[in-house]
Amino acid sequence: MNKRFVLTILFAVLFVLSGKAQEYLTGFNGGAPQEELRKSERDVVATLPFFDDFTKPGYIPDQTKWQSINVFVNSGFPKLPVNYRAATLDVIDEFGKVYSRGSSNPFIADSLLSVKVRLDSVDNHALTPADSLYFSFYYQPGGFGDSPERDDSLVLKFGYGYDETVFDTILQDSVTWRLTAWKQMWCSEGMTLETFIDSLDENQYFKKVMIPIVDPCFFVEDFQILFFNYGTLPTTMYPNDRSNMDMWNIDFVYLDKNRSVENDTYPMVSFSNPSPTLLKRYTSMPYKHYVENPINEINSVFNMYLTDMDINAHEVRYSCEVDDNNSDWHYSFTDNPFIINQYCNVGTVKDSIVMGDFIYPYSLPVDTTSFTIRHYVDVIDEHGDVVRGDSIVYNQGFYNYFAYDDGTPEMGYGLTPSDTYFAMQFKVTTPDTVSGVQMLFNRTFNNANFNFFDIVVWKDNNGKPGQVLYTLKDQRPIWDDEQMYKFSYYEFDKTVKVNSVFYVGIRQQYSKTINIGFDSSNDNHKYVFYEVGEGWKNSSFPGSLMIRPVMGKTPYYVGIDENQEVATGLNVYPNPANDFVRIEGVDAAVCKEIVVFDLTGRVVKQYQYSNELNVSDLQNGLYMLRVVNNDGSFETDKLFISK
Repeated sequence: MNKRFVLTILFAVLFVLSGKAQEYLTGFNGGAPQEELRKSERDVVATLPFFDDFTKPGYIPDQTKWQSINVFVNSGFPKLPVNYRAATLDVIDEFGKVYSRGSSNPFIADSLLSVKVRLDSVDNHALTPADSLYFSFYYQPGGFGDSPERDDSLVLKFGYGYDETVFDTILQDSVTWRLTAWKQMWCSEGMTLETFIDSLDENQYFKKVMIPIVDPCFFVEDFQILFFNYGTLPTTMYPNDRSNMDMWNIDFVYLDKNRSVENDTYPMVSFSNPSPTLLKRYTSMPYKHYVENPINEINSVFNMYLTDMDINAHEVRYSCEVDDNNSDWHYSFTDNPFIINQYCNVGTVKDSIVMGDFIYPYSLPVDTTSFTIRHYVDVIDEHGDVVRGDSIVYNQGFYNYFAYDDGTPEMGYGLTPSDTYFAMQFKVTTPDTVSGVQMLFNRTFNNANFNFFDIVVWKDNNGKPGQVLYTLKDQRPIWDDEQMYKFSYYEFDKTVKVNSVFYVGIRQQYSKTINIGFDSSNDNHKYVFYEVGEGWKNSSFPGSLMIRPVMGKTPYYVGIDENQEVATGLNVYPNPANDFVRIEGVDAAVCKEIVVFDLTGRVVKQYQYSNELNVSDLQNGLYMLRVVNNDGSFETDKLFISK
């Protein structure tokens, strides 16, 4: 039985018997933004090695490797993955809507389908089972999102050409898929994240699956990989709870020859968590409130989680660079070397990183600004084999709003019964006005939560909401079919003066949850309050409501969401390459040079700008190709050499 059904029934009974109400969470809406949609049937063929760690910027899978567009690539849902991003399968389509076929019985939801992969031959060598081909991946149920129930499942199938007699209901929307012969290779039933982690070794949050390719039917020129999941929705008695749920996270997909179970490690150390904000309380705040007390607003002590995928322990060094996007201000920091444990899924730095002298500039002649933060981990020991480090990028904004969330809503929040309230606490460092609020609502099945609510601003009363300062009545959730995770702006009909602590939230008019976005990966529950007739209380759920008050008299909000990947237009192909690669997305007028690094960070090739590069003298393996511009900025992509 679906656990949400059980919990919801239990809550309803408790309310009838005791008259008590409660707060609760449901799954949140995810998916791919419409502007990134691509046709799912393309005549693209990949060669070995087939590899994807889902670190390429963007919210949909890399279209040179995957045909699917309804799987969400992100860093919000996975909890400590192999390397900080993963592909999430859930119960919503590419437009962020719950599948119309959704029901309280298990139904096929998302699918992740590869392009065709040549397994008939490689480098003019006919492949056979003797070449020791293995397919591997890492997976995790739930993560920071909703865990799948036991009746839910994640399934892996291999496709191996066409069979007119085979009709697979999973793929009935595509003629090509109808004719593809499929063989199920693996599946996992749903479970809670806690149960899953208890079954793993210490410091592991993802589980590795490794499957040998031995059946002769797979050694064809149009081999394909297919992941899909079964999901379930709560009973129709609770329409506002029928939202996105039953998440599975997949990472580090790898198919190649000459592999073995006994010696299948990877020469890499990488980041497992996204970049933390370097602000103490908020993920974003107005610049004028930062400059009033900059030292108090900075968080210069934090942890960076790392994975060591190699068989050896390694000595590594962490470093960080921060650049103002509107001036030449720059800050750099390098920590002392430390050891990361050998072959662990997740490890932490030896001590907390302390950038004791760090502070954002507080005298810039601007109202809004933003900073690019780049984190690096470099392997500095030697074990004979090259070991690759990693880097991640984060945008820190100082715009005209306050935010606690990172822009990725893993859950939805609401209350029962009707006429209940919830709010987020904010604090200004100088008197200001609130002109409106950004909010992000999820969709439920058939938009069942399209209900009226009031937006309310309160004064502080000894650390809890007190006197009402303003009410914007009879609002409804606003959604956007064309953009993923787009905040809706609710403009006030007058500016509201605030001083020191204030609260912004919702009066929920109906007894059904309103399902506002809830960021469960950033725990600020001490600033989340709710009132169900028994006085204001702190929330019991770790996370942040996706409520962002817009400050000042400007009737709109300024800036970008902090969760947006720092995207690159760089495209390197073919990849894997043999003799030459072509480069797209590079501005020849500003390109200073193109540099190729090996896994140790050593420069192995340097080029002047050209849209075609000769790489014939590079040995087989993984490299990093970096395009460096005249102003020092750069874009990087992975480059595989396979001859």
